[in-house]
Amino acid sequence: MENKYEPLTEGEYIQLRDTMAEIGAYLPDNLAPYIWATFNRLRDMNETQPCTCSSSGKHWKRAVDFINEWLKSKV
Repeated sequence: MENKYEPLTEGEYIQLRDTMAEIGAYLPDNLAPYIWATFNRLRDMNETQPCTCSSSGKHWKRAVDFINEWLKSKV
């Protein structure tokens, strides 16, 4: 059976979907490692996680936007 959520499992997809639904304009520091690791995993890359300071906002926006677009493609 094909996994339409590859590279995630269905459970990981649900967790990601629910987590992203809770994120607004502010990314909580405790979610940063999870978001960045998932961003890298979905792209099959290993880009170093930026700091969570405001000067790195563009990197976090890129990660959040990418994940949200990926989630939309799985609906």
